[in-house]
Amino acid sequence: MKKAKGSVDEFTQAYMEYYSQVFSSILTKVGNAEDARDLCQEVFLIFFDKFEKIENKRAWLYGTLRNVVYRHYAKKDPGVDIDEVFNDVGLTFTNGFRDTRIIISEALEQIECGEDERTMLDLIATHNFTYGNAAGVLGLTRRQVEYKYGQLVKRILEYLNSKGIKDIAELL
Repeated sequence: MKKAKGSVDEFTQAYMEYYSQVFSSILTKVGNAEDARDLCQEVFLIFFDKFEKIENKRAWLYGTLRNVVYRHYAKKDPGVDIDEVFNDVGLTFTNGFRDTRIIISEALEQIECGEDERTMLDLIATHNFTYGNAAGVLGLTRRQVEYKYGQLVKRILEYLNSKGIKDIAELL
């Protein structure tokens, strides 16, 4: 099916706006630039096919990249716990920083953090999204994200404090 020129122009604009975010998100999950480029291409091919029907482009892209990465791991290594790739934010860092992220992941489990809160933390803390950008992904206002993120950080710090960690610098 041939797309209207306006639609192609809008897709091109969305591609330019979101490509680096999608690529970096995938790269942090798969750890290989070549695989990340291939998976990013797959996400944007699907995006192009469905572009005109998608209301919230950023949220759709983030959800689709998750599905594409899930399928990648299912084919590549069926033994990998795919949910851990997204839930264990420790996988986004290496060496000494990995332990810090695992501790934070444990905190998220203990404070019964929801999927939206995990996504918010992933977007803001790991991928440097602004509150406004995260709001667009989550379908919230910037003020809602700012408040919820502040409350989430407060709960994480309270949990860490209960474990004897008085300052976040102790984790570094």
